[in-house]
Amino acid sequence: MIKRVKPAGIFRKAVIATVFLSVCALVTGGVAAEGNVLNADQMFDFAENAYERGSYDSAITEFERFVFHYPTDRRAPEAMFYTGMSYFNQGRYNQAVETFESLVRRYDDNDYAIEALFMAAESDRRQNNHSGALFRLSMLTREGVDPDIKDRALYGIGWLLLEQRDHASARRALTEISEDRRDVYQLDYLLNRLDDIETLPTKSPTAAGIFAIIPGGGYLYTERYRDAWVSFLFTTAFAGAAYESFDNHLYFMGSILSFVAAGFYSGSIYGSVGAAHKYNRDTYDEFVTDLRQGMPEPPNRPFLGLQFQPKGLALTLNFRF
Repeated sequence: MIKRVKPAGIFRKAVIATVFLSVCALVTGGVAAEGNVLNADQMFDFAENAYERGSYDSAITEFERFVFHYPTDRRAPEAMFYTGMSYFNQGRYNQAVETFESLVRRYDDNDYAIEALFMAAESDRRQNNHSGALFRLSMLTREGVDPDIKDRALYGIGWLLLEQRDHASARRALTEISEDRRDVYQLDYLLNRLDDIETLPTKSPTAAGIFAIIPGGGYLYTERYRDAWVSFLFTTAFAGAAYESFDNHLYFMGSILSFVAAGFYSGSIYGSVGAAHKYNRDTYDEFVTDLRQGMPEPPNRPFLGLQFQPKGLALTLNFRF
């Protein structure tokens, strides 16, 4: 015989079960809440260790997980910054820029946001996006920016302009650095060296084109001796073969050989002009590279920026450009 259960009894049991489950949820939630701080520390430490080991994919995953779970933690800007640095160290500059820009938008009043702007500019520079890098650094030279940061940005702008072979604008940017930091950036040495640009050896493209009237002469003028020999050899060889063909009434063959000879000859003239431009560019770029490598150590090391160390920000001298 089936025993019927009264509706009131069913209701009481449901209420008791609901209360019991709610109490369990509160208890377990409280335990989880107590363990969240430890979990945050463990998560950040794991990401930090992965970064220090050079396991950048793991570092990216763990730092992003940390920011997702703990966006208000004081270490969240640091975690985003080292996510960007992990991309940067892998050469994934587009992702690095996206991460640094996101950091600036979310935590614009944090020290790491300033470093993110510098590193976004450096990421642009690594991709030969000099205009983007200049724009980011110019944002750090506006009114109200800390003088140390402004001078550091001006120094970076100067080097970027030098890389673009605009040494006049580079000089103007460098001379805007504060007077009391001239020794820090060795400006006297740097500006004196920039005067040497005017005396760098150069080749005239016009002269190269004129010398190229003689096959190989333009290349010889621009010190590209192998190209000069090849140009002279092929041009004269095809011209001589064309002459012999016409002399032997082989007009079709002579026409083809004349066309080839004319191609080598005109190419030699055009190439000689280009070689003069390349000679000048290479001379300038070599000067800038030697200048960067030959910069002397500054006499003191005041605060100029932040050194990238996962365990915090360290005061250091940082010349990135």
